[in-house]
Amino acid sequence: MSNIIIREAAPADFEAIIEMWYRIDRHTELPDKAEYLQRFHDFSPDLFLVAEVDGRLVGTIIGGWDGWRGHIARLAADPTLRRKGIARKLVNEIESRLQAKGARRIYALVDRRSPPAIPFWESARYSANEDIIQFSRNL
Repeated sequence: MSNIIIREAAPADFEAIIEMWYRIDRHTELPDKAEYLQRFHDFSPDLFLVAEVDGRLVGTIIGGWDGWRGHIARLAADPTLRRKGIARKLVNEIESRLQAKGARRIYALVDRRSPPAIPFWESARYSANEDIIQFSRNL
């Protein structure tokens, strides 16, 4: 698919982003709200990206930079357009942006309950890190 455009997310995209996330079989305990997306956008708009095809939002990725390492979360592609290169283009762009900030290592947050996720990340040359346990707490 050659007509994929990767760009920074804008507030006008937030509802479409949330709608797409709800159409995807994903697991989250906390609801997504436009105000949360706005908060991240205000903090780091250059690391909140969307993919468009023919003017329609078809993918998302959120990058994080803590001054030491890069982080990737919320990689999503429209289920009807999977295996068309959308996720790969999003990952390539966020990696470039994180590397430009100084990242030498990038962690990808991946839910084990997402069957297509693990083979995708392995094909992108990421390795599961069996030595690190992620702990979380909802506030």
